[in-house]
Amino acid sequence: MSTYAPEATDTTEPEFPVTFRVPPAFHEIPLIDDVDILVEELRFLAIEVYPEGSHELWFAYVAMQLQAVEDMLVAGVSYAGFCILDIEGQRSTASVTASLIDGGPQVRTVNCKELAVQLAEESPKSEVEIVKLAAGEAAVRITPEAVDLPADMTDSGRPESLTIGKIAVFFPIPGQRQVCLFELSTPCMDDWNLYSELFFNIVNTIEVTGAPGGGSAPVPAHDGAVQPAAVSPVVVPEKAAPQPPTLELTKKLYWHSSRLLDALALRGRMEQNAQPFTITCDDCTAKGLRSSCSAQHDWRIEDIDPDSLPAAVQRLSAYLSGGGWSVEASAGKTVRPLRAAAGVGAPSEIAGYSVSVTEYVAERRLEVRLVSPCVRSAPAPEGSTFG
Repeated sequence: MSTYAPEATDTTEPEFPVTFRVPPAFHEIPLIDDVDILVEELRFLAIEVYPEGSHELWFAYVAMQLQAVEDMLVAGVSYAGFCILDIEGQRSTASVTASLIDGGPQVRTVNCKELAVQLAEESPKSEVEIVKLAAGEAAVRITPEAVDLPADMTDSGRPESLTIGKIAVFFPIPGQRQVCLFELSTPCMDDWNLYSELFFNIVNTIEVTGAPGGGSAPVPAHDGAVQPAAVSPVVVPEKAAPQPPTLELTKKLYWHSSRLLDALALRGRMEQNAQPFTITCDDCTAKGLRSSCSAQHDWRIEDIDPDSLPAAVQRLSAYLSGGGWSVEASAGKTVRPLRAAAGVGAPSEIAGYSVSVTEYVAERRLEVRLVSPCVRSAPAPEGSTFG
């Protein structure tokens, strides 16, 4: 592209205003401009990828990757990784890169819709669409690319044409003049659906960490260690303070809470000002993610008649079970929790939600916790060519 082409850089660790995660199966390519360190890191990578290989194979691999790393450094690539999978006995591979495109101080903030229009105009044979990720909207360009291979690079010994599938995700940093470019490429078109879904999951873990106005978080030094789950080279932020959810999500939480209250039909004193708030779900927290991905609504009824509790909870259990929820109840003398979850097969209005109801008999109190679905676990938009 002309307007959003990445600038050349002479540093191996450019400031990067987002974090993201890739599956453990990916091998990270060291992007280091110190040749001596780079060669040593590439040798470790060669042994990791080909543990049964010979010194000759490892040497050839290092020589091949040296040029690739040089090209990526010039292009301003901040992360590069690849996976090698065994799918039904066949070797399959794909690579992922991440770059930061900075328009400079004279360029205004990037509009995703305008960006998609420009991509479509510049690549009329590509599929371009806008998708909504957990971190915001992104423009996606999908392009099959034909590559002619010389005879010495093919198994047949004859020149061949190879189709490489490419997905480029352009994520404009909200309120800034920068765009994060994530690209996936694979020559294994039979596994295209697998890789497009995998790539959607990767970009759906994007979290913005850069400071408003174009600044970015400080970048720690690269230690060359192989991590079980690669993270882009920035500091992971602390867990954000709870914030109000969007108006649309707040309405949904109140709607569900109202239905739960109706089903209980329990007399007592309602807690005042129980407002929904955003959270990071347990699964995302375990992955090291800190930005909000879900919302929670806690409320309680106090001064209730303990004798009326069993019947009220029974009514609620029947309501949930009849509505497509999976209900699990536990027995106890003073605290009796009830859990309910709506899986992917549940009706769309409740899919992904969970409910926790706890009776405190001695305190004459019932507490309810309603949690919305994690936005990062959502599938690609229906009908999308991406994912």
